[in-house]
Amino acid sequence: MKQHLWKDEASCLGLETNLYFDKYEDEEGIRHNVDALCRQCPVRKTCFANGVSGKEWGIWGGIYLETGEISREFNKHKSKQDWSNTWQALTME
Repeated sequence: MKQHLWKDEASCLGLETNLYFDKYEDEEGIRHNVDALCRQCPVRKTCFANGVSGKEWGIWGGIYLETGEISREFNKHKSKQDWSNTWQALTME
């Protein structure tokens, strides 16, 4: 029997994973769409926590990380309101 993982509930399940890594870096035009998908994801807090604690890179919970740290370069397209909403959603209970 397959173990149920948090990733099984992710909005990105079944999508091309490279959208959250190299393509996100290389194609500015997709960043807002990827961010919007993450905003609607039911497991975004868990995703972000895994990205930070695992020192991952790429999009985790709607925030681009580099070795577990928030990347200024790949998040600079976000407005102040986007940042505020995203941060609250990821850190508030």
